[in-house]
Amino acid sequence: MRKVILLMLTGLLITFLIELTYSPCQTRYTGGFMVLVHDVSPVYTSNVREIAELLKDLGYQNSTMLFIIPNHAGNHPISKDENFTKLIRGLEKEGFKVGIHGYTHSMDEFNCNSSLAEAKIEEAIEEMHKANITFERVFIPPQYSISQDALKVLLKNNFTVILKDKIYYPNGSCAKIANREYTWYASNWSLGIRLFIAKLNYRLHSDNFMLSIHPKAVNHGCGMEFLRKFLEWLKLNVQKANS
Repeated sequence: MRKVILLMLTGLLITFLIELTYSPCQTRYTGGFMVLVHDVSPVYTSNVREIAELLKDLGYQNSTMLFIIPNHAGNHPISKDENFTKLIRGLEKEGFKVGIHGYTHSMDEFNCNSSLAEAKIEEAIEEMHKANITFERVFIPPQYSISQDALKVLLKNNFTVILKDKIYYPNGSCAKIANREYTWYASNWSLGIRLFIAKLNYRLHSDNFMLSIHPKAVNHGCGMEFLRKFLEWLKLNVQKANS
């Protein structure tokens, strides 16, 4: 157990030192804290509903963006699933925002040439329109994997693109962010160390911190308890800072 904790803290320190010494993005991020829910699709409707209920209970619906896979694995077009589209439309009315997360979410889907990227984003937008779901022009590529050609296509189409450590804007500028995830199938015993690391990360990056979660993964083990405890702590931390 001590070795595991030491390794996690060592990794955190190395990451922090790298971030201090190298950053290709010069624009300052001013968007505020966000919860980024990846992989939102009919495959995970019940998981998404559970996550949304917790976020609403904590008052984070206006700080959450649901990144939808328009046609998960090529077999789950959102326009064909009434339960899913009804859920998303209802969540939008309550303050949740919606972005796009690939088209089929195949691995390295947007690590491609410009013509293929153009076709995929057109299909994604068309499916969102078919489902009658409004969306922000914000995009996370599957696996955070994207070629320079595909990135240019998305920016040309007025999308903001979020990656793991940076965010690109349609005007070509780029800002450094700390996009972190702590709940990938988290074991119950790891709750304490995950909270410790998350709070430390937030203190180091409070001006550009984002929290990523995945349905099913966050619903496993201590994931939901982590989410509740961390967001409760964050709310108190922000209130103290503003008082």
